[in-house]
Amino acid sequence: MTLPRPHLWPKDPGSQLPPTVVAIPARDEAEGIGATLRALDAQVDRDGQPFQNFGVLLLVNNCGGGTAARATQAAPQGLKMRIEEVVLPPGEANVVGARRRALDRAAELAGAGGVIVSTDADTRAAPDWLWALLQPILAGADAAAGRILLGGDVATLDEEVRRTHHLDDLYRLAACQLGARLNPDPTDPWPRHWQHFGANLALSVRAYRAVGGVPQVPCLEDLALVRELRRADLTVRHTPDARVYTSARLSGRVAVGLSTQLAEWRRGPQVWHVPGGAEIAALARAEAGLRAAYPGGWQPHLSHLWRSDAGSLRAALHAPTLGLALEAAHAAREAGDWSARYPPVPVGQALDEVRGLLEQAAAPVLYGPLRVNTSSR
Repeated sequence: MTLPRPHLWPKDPGSQLPPTVVAIPARDEAEGIGATLRALDAQVDRDGQPFQNFGVLLLVNNCGGGTAARATQAAPQGLKMRIEEVVLPPGEANVVGARRRALDRAAELAGAGGVIVSTDADTRAAPDWLWALLQPILAGADAAAGRILLGGDVATLDEEVRRTHHLDDLYRLAACQLGARLNPDPTDPWPRHWQHFGANLALSVRAYRAVGGVPQVPCLEDLALVRELRRADLTVRHTPDARVYTSARLSGRVAVGLSTQLAEWRRGPQVWHVPGGAEIAALARAEAGLRAAYPGGWQPHLSHLWRSDAGSLRAALHAPTLGLALEAAHAAREAGDWSARYPPVPVGQALDEVRGLLEQAAAPVLYGPLRVNTSSR
């Protein structure tokens, strides 16, 4: 059943921006919700002028009245906010269910031509965050993912955690740059990054509904949502300009997430193994080769690039979307001897390898603006 769309706030008659709703699922977040809301109230545009062409949906779920009451007290007067308290059933009373309910509700409020933005109750937005996050979508992208940095409490983490995190961050940015050179994507050009998580993600309501919303998964619902976008060949722009700062707490609310990652990094960078430079380059070249042959084409060197049999790759090239073709090719790759050919290495070594390959690689191609999506999907 389709619910009628209630008016969340009056639309600014002078705005050319689509209706935008920032969705925040919250459970027992009374202590920090005030800082989160004040950061949203302090949003500015590219000229440093107040940016208030958006509303906030705070979905308080399965907790006492402390979070909602504190949010009501702490919300700046000018912030256009709606607080809704819900009790999710046992099977949905988790982070996945709360994110799904919040984004579903935000999509109702924003309407078919709107944009929904996901963030977290323990996350503080940079002043120009929302303006920067919306720009790729205004330029034609279906979704935009911003950078997620650790907040001020990072200083409380163990030295080994901070050192491993720092190396991992440098490594992944370098790997993104190498990938952009070897497998260029005009819809997601360099500079870009690798993160697409619920603390900093925006997408059009049209794209959200095209993939059926947040998938039914036990965890990592944000990654699953982006995976569905890619399967449908909907574009995701990883913009480094849109920054948020999230809590570095080690006691997380999910079985797999940032807190578990931080805990694992306690063992230090020598124990944290990641794909080495040779594997990053091989993956980029394999994807570039498949992209060039799709749809339905064939090049004999694809079997060598993917270290897979020709039959599986030919079948992949006839998938209905490039995203599904790439997914099938990766499944074929993982079924072969890829992991034996490219064993993971300590993150510091991987960073050195990727940087060495960057020095050898050609200069990155300069791209024009993102395409305007005229698809009806």
